[in-house]
Amino acid sequence: MRNIFGFIALLSVIYNLEFCCAQEKVVNIENGKIVGEEKENYYAFLGLPYAESPTGELRFAPPKRFTQTWDDVREFKKFGSMCAQYSQIGYSYHGDEDCLSLNVFVPKTVLDKDEKVPVIFFVHGGAFMFGGSDAYGPENIMRSQNMILVTVNYRLGTLGFMTTEDEVISGNFGMKDQVEALKWVQRNIEAFNGDPTKVTIVGYSAGGASVHLHYMSPLSEGLFNNGISHSGCALNPWVMMENGKEKAHQVAKILNCPIDNHQKMLECLRKKPAKDLVIVTKEFQPFLYNPFSPFAVTVEKHSPTAFLTDQPLKFLMDKKFLNRPWLLSQTEDEGLYPGAEFYNEKYLKTINDKWDDLAPHILDYNFSTTNANRKVHVSRKIRKHYLGIHEISKETFNAFRDMLSDRFFKFDAYNAIQIHARHAPAYFYYFRYKSLSGLAEFLSNSKENIGVSHGEDVLLIYEHNLRDIPYSNEELEMGNELINMYYAFAKDSKAIFGKKEIEQTKPSKVKCMEIKSSSDYKNIDVTQDFGHSVFWEHIQEILHTKERTYYDEL
Repeated sequence: MRNIFGFIALLSVIYNLEFCCAQEKVVNIENGKIVGEEKENYYAFLGLPYAESPTGELRFAPPKRFTQTWDDVREFKKFGSMCAQYSQIGYSYHGDEDCLSLNVFVPKTVLDKDEKVPVIFFVHGGAFMFGGSDAYGPENIMRSQNMILVTVNYRLGTLGFMTTEDEVISGNFGMKDQVEALKWVQRNIEAFNGDPTKVTIVGYSAGGASVHLHYMSPLSEGLFNNGISHSGCALNPWVMMENGKEKAHQVAKILNCPIDNHQKMLECLRKKPAKDLVIVTKEFQPFLYNPFSPFAVTVEKHSPTAFLTDQPLKFLMDKKFLNRPWLLSQTEDEGLYPGAEFYNEKYLKTINDKWDDLAPHILDYNFSTTNANRKVHVSRKIRKHYLGIHEISKETFNAFRDMLSDRFFKFDAYNAIQIHARHAPAYFYYFRYKSLSGLAEFLSNSKENIGVSHGEDVLLIYEHNLRDIPYSNEELEMGNELINMYYAFAKDSKAIFGKKEIEQTKPSKVKCMEIKSSSDYKNIDVTQDFGHSVFWEHIQEILHTKERTYYDEL
């Protein structure tokens, strides 16, 4: 009798599952049949694994393709865990090491027809240190156009980017995760009616730099068609890690692992709790969350699994990158990351009073030279250029913000777009529209308007949990124009905003579209001193030329 009741119960479960799935949209990917979460006008397939859990022997190793298959219909209605991280948001540990999943958002109209549509593959920001795919909502994109949106998690911080600068811990694991996810898209996106020949990779901040780096990696060849980099490019000074081996040794020492033999060091580190490996990040950030990307991309030795084998500037100068269109965006006041967090009297006074000590960390050149006098010389030279004899305070904050903007974003953006244009179509827009609430308001914990922040445009395209107020009609209109720009670029490789084409940059003349509102925009010439480039080129020369003594300003 017990067996009969058990059999009936089993039949009931099977019937309910089949009835449920019969009412839902079933998609057949390489692993098996799946259903997602149904929304008002789209389907969300959440937490789809694209690689095996990067734990145990796969920690500090390239991702391994997820090959598990199933015969039943499986539900994917919850986001996977964000990757293990020591986050600037809350200054605490979040996430899980088992995190290599992606999400696919498909408009209902797309799944109900046979026509293939363009795909946006979005890489989140967070300085290669924190963030996750679940923070960027799809609703605006799903309402606006017939595009599929894919968002991805990738390894971060020590687990994603630590390196011994040899074959033992090669580094760039987070970038290789992105490559593996792009391969998944090529194999599976047609099942969602996506066009694998029209994949546009889009990224914000570190994600924007990631997009640019994929143009240079042999591993990424054939996996995408175009790229859009918001507020980040491969030449930004925080992208390429300096002193990687030294940092790896420091991590090992803190965790009581040997450093004289890298293989033994790796074996020891693989036995440590993920949280211990992640929290150690604090030891590399002496002031708040600065420098904000102590673990980032590295140049690897040549091998079949190497993501990047030379400096990005070398790839660009030698024209050894993908000959495909690239669209770069910058906001007016990029330096509000990290600057907005400093916007209170306490932090500004500390920075002012301890400038010689803190500037190399805040402006991220502490590892660029070992000469202490040179660091002080550079710090004082930068301060004098932007602030003259004035103290750093709320009254002079705009000048300090501009310093951060130029150092971290603008100077390199100009060079990157100009050099890219020598080999491939390059487009640039400059965003000057101030939204009601963005990253600056969150980091400063203030509603005061201190500028058009890093990612101001991105948060009008993707709903983000940093924003706690609804969009105004004006903001929605701006967001729609940006999404229309996505669609034109993804579908036809045309850079269009509103009713105008963004003029293509030429090597001899950098052009950009200046966007002040959804109705106020125009193409303009960009001068060579965008981001005070002449000054920062001089600073680079000081930091990277042979050692000499600096006493003139000490």
